[in-house]
Amino acid sequence: MWDDPVSLDRLTRLVLAATLAFALWQGGRWLAEDHLLFHTVEISGAQQPETLAAAPTIIATLRGGFFSLDLEVARREFELLPWVREARVRRVWPDRLLVEIEEHVPAAAWNDLAVLNTHGEVFPVPPWTGLPRVLAPEGSEAEVARRFAEFTARLGAHGWRIESVRVDARRAWQLALSGGPEPETAGRELVLELGRERLEERLHRFVTFYPLAAAQYDGIHRVDMRYPNGFAVRIQGSAGRNT
Repeated sequence: MWDDPVSLDRLTRLVLAATLAFALWQGGRWLAEDHLLFHTVEISGAQQPETLAAAPTIIATLRGGFFSLDLEVARREFELLPWVREARVRRVWPDRLLVEIEEHVPAAAWNDLAVLNTHGEVFPVPPWTGLPRVLAPEGSEAEVARRFAEFTARLGAHGWRIESVRVDARRAWQLALSGGPEPETAGRELVLELGRERLEERLHRFVTFYPLAAAQYDGIHRVDMRYPNGFAVRIQGSAGRNT
């Protein structure tokens, strides 16, 4: 081949073409990394002041241009923020970066240490006044969140608000309620014992028959639904009564 001018010329052309392609690739990479920068960063879904305040700082620390920015690193940085449940980061040609944030929706204070969201996940935000309080075993977050939503909807339809929930180690449920369908119960807390079994059935029995008991007995502050076909009430300053 070395004695063949045609072959040598062809080889030379191939080497030059490869060198040119490599130079173009390197130049394109340099241009993409250093000159195709993001001119617009759009953040959607952020509502909490902590998230809005931290977002510019995170954006300022990101490194890279349109093609070289590591989207996974950017996503993780946003998801480290306490209120951010999930973040999605994507490029939009030619110079936009979109950050879509899903924040936690709080359901209740969790064991006075953090907050339980509506998905049954605990996130590290200190509880605040007015948030329903949940005391429950670790590992029961998903079940508690699901039942809390169900109980809130069922009781809310009858004017009750859940102030606190206690779930003991045996998974027995106790609710502290305020409000209620009767005007005279406003501002008074009612303790509702649901126990471990047939929770939906017992809750249905409570909302159905409690108004009858309230009409007969004044000052009910505790209702125990752990009976096969009825319930017991305790009146302020007196012994319990079966109904």
